[in-house]
Amino acid sequence: MSQSQQTGKSSESKGGQFEQTRVVRASLADQVADQLRNAIVFGEIGPGERLVELEIAQGMGTSQAPVREALQRLEQDGLVTRRSRSATYVTEISMDEMYEIALVRKVVEGIAICYTARCITPEQCDELESLVERMRAAADANDMAMLSTFDLEFHCRICEWSGKETLVRVWTPLYYQMQRFLVNTHPHAFPDLEVVADVHMPIVQALRDNDSGKSVQAIESHVMLLWDENRIDTAVHLKQVLDSIEPAL
Repeated sequence: MSQSQQTGKSSESKGGQFEQTRVVRASLADQVADQLRNAIVFGEIGPGERLVELEIAQGMGTSQAPVREALQRLEQDGLVTRRSRSATYVTEISMDEMYEIALVRKVVEGIAICYTARCITPEQCDELESLVERMRAAADANDMAMLSTFDLEFHCRICEWSGKETLVRVWTPLYYQMQRFLVNTHPHAFPDLEVVADVHMPIVQALRDNDSGKSVQAIESHVMLLWDENRIDTAVHLKQVLDSIEPAL
């Protein structure tokens, strides 16, 4: 066997090893990010709490590299902020920022549903209604984690079915901030959590009618539900609730 053949074989072998290393590292970063993300979204790690790479790595039995990568992803999600090279903190839940996100959602989902209403199938409408039923079941079980997951999945499907990738790319990065907001506020805004499921049905009905105008109106009203004039007292109460969540020292 020639030297070039031997070298090629050696390079191919090393390349495979490097590729496997990258996959394993990415997998670890995914796992760390998922665990930290869930802990933040569902309140196990509170706003203002400091996240230390070394402590997280030791607790999860991994090196600091995947933890560092995971924290970078959470920063992109808007769940943490890096104040210095080594200090990372969980972000606060800002009412002003959530209102801005609601305005973005109103525009993005309004455009998306206009396209979706023109091409949605009865089977897809059934799929949305099934998600509403799952929301009701989660509400009955007082399971905010699953309720918020099915809620956002409902809206994600509408964006995806529009066929407009730009709209999906704008909507997707807001997902985890929206989910944390729902988990923390909906139990206060909706004492009867089944209402959270019920308010999705006008959207489903408008889509079944393939009525773009009604669909846009329904989803815009839905997205701004916490912020309309009839719920101003609720919004003020929510701000008091969020302000009462003291950052961890």
